[in-house]
Amino acid sequence: MKYTEDAVEAAHYLREAIPLMVKHKVHANPRNFALWYAYVSQHNNDLVKEIDDTIAEYQTCPDHIASDLFRRYIIDDEIEFGEEIQRQLTTLLEDLGSQSNTMAKGSDKYSEFLEQGLKNIKENSTKSDLQAVVKTLLEQTAKNSSITKAFKKEIEKANEKIIQLRQELQAIQHDSDLDPLTQLFNRRAFDKELKKQMQRSTEQAQPLFMLIADLDHFKKCNDTYGHVIGDKIIQSFAKILSHVCADTGFCARYGGEEFVVLLPNHPLEQARIVAEKIRVTTEGMKIKQRGSDVPIENITTSVGVARYTSDEDGFDFINRADQALYQAKKAGRNQIKVA
Repeated sequence: MKYTEDAVEAAHYLREAIPLMVKHKVHANPRNFALWYAYVSQHNNDLVKEIDDTIAEYQTCPDHIASDLFRRYIIDDEIEFGEEIQRQLTTLLEDLGSQSNTMAKGSDKYSEFLEQGLKNIKENSTKSDLQAVVKTLLEQTAKNSSITKAFKKEIEKANEKIIQLRQELQAIQHDSDLDPLTQLFNRRAFDKELKKQMQRSTEQAQPLFMLIADLDHFKKCNDTYGHVIGDKIIQSFAKILSHVCADTGFCARYGGEEFVVLLPNHPLEQARIVAEKIRVTTEGMKIKQRGSDVPIENITTSVGVARYTSDEDGFDFINRADQALYQAKKAGRNQIKVA
């Protein structure tokens, strides 16, 4: 997100943001200052709507949601820009390193040539003045070679630093692909993975299945037990997905209480087995009520399953899996339907 306002206007936005943060009991930290500054400046309507919806639901902006909003609306542009600059700097330094290495080798060869020439002069001539000139030139060449080698070392150090920066940027990029509440991949990461897996499925003629799982009656659960318990249920369900799909699929939080799983190179029967294991494990999940040892009953999930066909785009693929999920809900929930 880019800001163009002057100092007076920026101060005005900040004076508006702080009372709102106090009103909604938002923690005063740099991330939240940036988020609420962007909110009052009205630069992005989608961000404003998401914050409004969050306040309406929670009466505040919980840290995990603030973290997600900050990543998606505040730093995404900077991440992409930083990666591009880093790529260009790495290329430049690699070129400089190659050039300086070539210079050092050339200087070394030139030094060897002059040493041999000086030896020949000593053996075959008595002109001491010529010998002194050549010796001086040899010393200068050695000095230049030393400078070039030192420059090469500095370039190597700089290149190591750039590699470190690239690793740090990759870590930031990875964090921006995670859902802060569940630590599963988020919608952004899923969209990228879906595109990659669809292309691979087409090129390699391998099956690709999608599961869309939705927690049954989740809104009612939220209304009954509160959002804290609701978040705990979502986190527990995410752990089930991670456990069931470990090393076999790509799991992401699609939105709210809806999750998606991609199963590359799985036949239909294996996709059914994964979906059923998710359903059965969720049915046995035990979440205790706040201040009580009594578990919340009837936590279940419905799952829609669809196989990718090479003549459809990502939207159609998702829609067919979603329609299968709708049929599972319509049929009574806590079950699996295949598109």
